Amino acid sequence: MTSNSLADIVEKMKAGSITRGWGAVCAFNRERLNRVLQQQWLEKYDGASYLPVFSGSMDLNDSGTEYGVMTQVMLGKPLLSFEPARLDTSRAKLTLSILGGNFSVHEKNRGLLYEFDITEAHGYTLTVELDLSLVVGVVDRLGRVTLDLSKGTRFSCNLPGSATGQTKIGAYFDERFKALPPERQVYVLGILDLKGQSDLTPTDFVVLTQRAPGAEVARAKNAADGAVVVMIKLRGSEYGGETPSPERFPYLIPDDGDYSATMVLAEEYVSRSDDDKLALIQSLLFPGEKNVFVEHSRHVPKDLVIFGSLDPSSTSLTIEPGVHVMKAGSVPFEYKAYLNGIATNVTWSVRSLNSNTSAGTINSTSGFYQPVTGAELGRDLVRNIVTASYTDPQTQIEHKVQALLLVSTRSMAISPGVVSRIEGQTSTVTFVATALRGATLTWKQPLYGTLSVSGHTATYTPPSAAQLLALPEFTVVDTITVEDDTGETVEASVVLTRVAPTLDIEPRFSASVERFASVTLRERSGAPDALTRTWQVIGEGTVSSDGIYTAPAAPRRPYDIVRCEISHPDFGLLYAGYSIIKLASHIEEARWTGLNKFQLVAMRSEKLFANGFQQLQLQAIIQTNGAPLNQEEEDSLRMFYVQSNQQVPEVPALQEGIEDVSGTQALWAQTRDSNRFKPYPGMASGETQTQSGVSASSDRIDLFMVTRSPLATQFYAVFDDVLGNPWRSDIYPGTEDGIISLVPQAVPSPQKDDYKMERTRVAGGGGNNPDPNDDYDFDNFLETVDYWALTYRRDQQVGVDFLTVEVEEPWSIVQWESDAPNETMFSYTGWAYKDSTKPSSGNVMQYDPVLIKNLGTRIKSEMLTSLALNKIRIGLFRESHNVSPPPDKPNIRQDKYPELHPLRGEKIKLDLRDDEGNYHKVAIGFVANDRNRLFADVRGD
Repeated sequence: MTSNSLADIVEKMKAGSITRGWGAVCAFNRERLNRVLQQQWLEKYDGASYLPVFSGSMDLNDSGTEYGVMTQVMLGKPLLSFEPARLDTSRAKLTLSILGGNFSVHEKNRGLLYEFDITEAHGYTLTVELDLSLVVGVVDRLGRVTLDLSKGTRFSCNLPGSATGQTKIGAYFDERFKALPPERQVYVLGILDLKGQSDLTPTDFVVLTQRAPGAEVARAKNAADGAVVVMIKLRGSEYGGETPSPERFPYLIPDDGDYSATMVLAEEYVSRSDDDKLALIQSLLFPGEKNVFVEHSRHVPKDLVIFGSLDPSSTSLTIEPGVHVMKAGSVPFEYKAYLNGIATNVTWSVRSLNSNTSAGTINSTSGFYQPVTGAELGRDLVRNIVTASYTDPQTQIEHKVQALLLVSTRSMAISPGVVSRIEGQTSTVTFVATALRGATLTWKQPLYGTLSVSGHTATYTPPSAAQLLALPEFTVVDTITVEDDTGETVEASVVLTRVAPTLDIEPRFSASVERFASVTLRERSGAPDALTRTWQVIGEGTVSSDGIYTAPAAPRRPYDIVRCEISHPDFGLLYAGYSIIKLASHIEEARWTGLNKFQLVAMRSEKLFANGFQQLQLQAIIQTNGAPLNQEEEDSLRMFYVQSNQQVPEVPALQEGIEDVSGTQALWAQTRDSNRFKPYPGMASGETQTQSGVSASSDRIDLFMVTRSPLATQFYAVFDDVLGNPWRSDIYPGTEDGIISLVPQAVPSPQKDDYKMERTRVAGGGGNNPDPNDDYDFDNFLETVDYWALTYRRDQQVGVDFLTVEVEEPWSIVQWESDAPNETMFSYTGWAYKDSTKPSSGNVMQYDPVLIKNLGTRIKSEMLTSLALNKIRIGLFRESHNVSPPPDKPNIRQDKYPELHPLRGEKIKLDLRDDEGNYHKVAIGFVANDRNRLFADVRGD
């Protein structure tokens, strides 16, 4: 592996600026970005945005004679790698392990070829080659570096089979991902805050990927390593830069220390103040505020280069382990929680995604988890979510983190579980056995074929053609047995036949047949009824003379083979074939088979403002005829249009609503997550629930709708059961309350009188006299600080807060007492807003860079009074003529500061969104010929 030390990088950078016209460059390495991805993957399990399990079938060859069946396949955390990366592209590869599920391969004429249950230890994966993309939020002005699985350029899966089959499995996943809601498949690697006004504020960026030095060498140990490189345009640059040369641009992550992130500031900005450099670092954000950029050292070979690491933030709560698999009935397992790397006390809870009875229990204080017994496990593989909750004693902010816990009926697995071989088909079979705790495995030699063993893998060689013809029966089973060091075993079956089966039995394969359950088997020979039909079970179940199979009460083996032979008294055996029965390893928990109620209810009102952000909360009330829905069934709920039967789009990933941008097609959107905007005034939710008249045992599922449509629209809801079958509220059980009509309301048109500017004197003496004709507070107090509060009342009645604030250039305005060139009576403004999404942002007054450059140290960023959340203040700073001003505060003479003239006569332009989701365009300026007072008006642009 090629060395790439810090000293080497600095030496290369001495040759000249590497930024190629960009204002700054940031690079992040693979290891830490994968930690960010795992955090998000687990966070998705806190709601309904996790990846679903996949079930379906796909052709495995071009002729369509071979097909695969996938059942409940669960994908693991995404891992980023850089094999396809090149610095002039944004390509990367994402690999998702397969944690569980079942896969079988069938041939249309011969039936089942092989079948097996999957564990993560088998090493099966889905890989996606994709381009990293840039998403900029219109409302929050945050630029996000994203991975969107629906935009993958090539999907491939290494489940056993031919290269063609693996490509077709990849195409199946490609199709399924494109149909998923965006929030289930979009991941954020990093964020740039684009809202600052400094010359070093990022305004635009390009995302590239770069392989690590030496990674392209054949069989290199670091073949997957690389970095995401972000080329950043800064506000102080008129243009962006050019794509750097892959051959000459250095790899910015040193390999001789704990470095995982590097920032480069272009040479032209190096002379700027340390505060500005810090501001640039602070504009680097990460999803969930769980990670921060930590500086280790800085150097100035030409550009300024800051070497650092991407470390957990002080509020980063983690669980160990993040993913765990255990056997039902095992001894308790202890979870640990860490806050900023230090073990901490949390509150623990556990819930199941796919079972109502098998979640097990966890001690709320100690973190000891106890699974249910094997007899109580209601699914073959139970998927649980363990949650740790912690409330910061200082801020009272709650932090939560999730871990995935899989509970299985077995501690061992083997792949494939069953496979068939016939005369002339003597190819070997590779078996892979896995154990949960890495036990030593012992393979037993089968009765007919032979095994060549290598650790957890064994190659089975079937009997020769001659040996097959000599089998004692037309159909026999060769058992492959693996035993661990505790004596537990797992078995696979090889079905051997003398020649190709001549009898077609339906069904050829039956999966997960429960104890005592029956399967009706039918042979399709068309032979006369007078011929003798002999049915027999190779295994533990029984079969009647007319082909009705009954599963055993307590199966010890995973498969039964039911064979049927048709013979003639004179000619002997005429037809022979078999069916494979896979026996359930658990007692299936109670389920439901139909719905008694599927009702849609508006929780407050059926009205909402058509601004794209105000949510209308709905509740789906679902009553089954048996067990309640499980969590996955609830999480599959989504809304459809009655008129078109099309699914309502999801609120785009990383957004709170439907952004008002050109090209937006969605008039309605749905989400399972509530946002921070207030609902439309209406009846209280408690009244709605009381009137619904349904029992407390009903499932109640919340969801939210937003719209930009002017028209009332009807909707129905759909959810999927455990088998993937859809259930519609307008059909099951088919009552009128399965359809709901939602009524958009026109967005208010604010008038000037709806806005008020209210003054508070915070320094310099005087009071808060609101009389516009009384100048006492100004004539008698010449050097003052006033904070002007902008307030809005819809229709002059309903008071609202502002949840988002954008200030266009300029950020400050100025006013002199008169037009005289030697005038020194001078006023200027700043502004402050405390965002509820960033409570740690502090009370900071913001100013236009031109003002800061000219007025220097007289500009104070600290506010003199604390600022409440979601409130905006305009600071008005008044200065007067001083005969002998102090050295640090010289007079501001009008003719001596021509650079301030563009700020005179201007207005502060605010783009605001209130807490009902409505948009405002407001201008704030000085009252005509008055440097003492401010006014607010509606902008017409």
